[in-house]
Amino acid sequence: MPTYTAVGWDMYDPRMTLKGTVVSTDTLFIGACCYIDSNGYINLTDNLVNTVHGCALTAANPGDEVTLVTHGRLKVVNTNTIGALAYGQAAAGGNVPFTNTSGQKCGFCIEADLLFIHIDTASAT
Repeated sequence: MPTYTAVGWDMYDPRMTLKGTVVSTDTLFIGACCYIDSNGYINLTDNLVNTVHGCALTAANPGDEVTLVTHGRLKVVNTNTIGALAYGQAAAGGNVPFTNTSGQKCGFCIEADLLFIHIDTASAT
């Protein structure tokens, strides 16, 4: 289980989403920071690749189609610093965005348990 977890999306813009197939080696959870690899598969952002193209709308198994949210409000379990930037977590197995470390910026905290995900310029894989 990841260090930081989410319980669901408070709101997201369906026009600002990406769809794809989960790579055969990853299992996604709600809010997981993800990137799209050069083969077009969705992977967890982790300590090998620190890139965030979106966060998983739902949990998904390897081979499933999943939607990545690039703009929305993500309800999280862990307490964040209000007003602080949220970063994609470079942790083995992936995580949801969090405010206490560095990585790729992917939003900011608007309540202690609510992050505004706003990925406008993703880094390259």
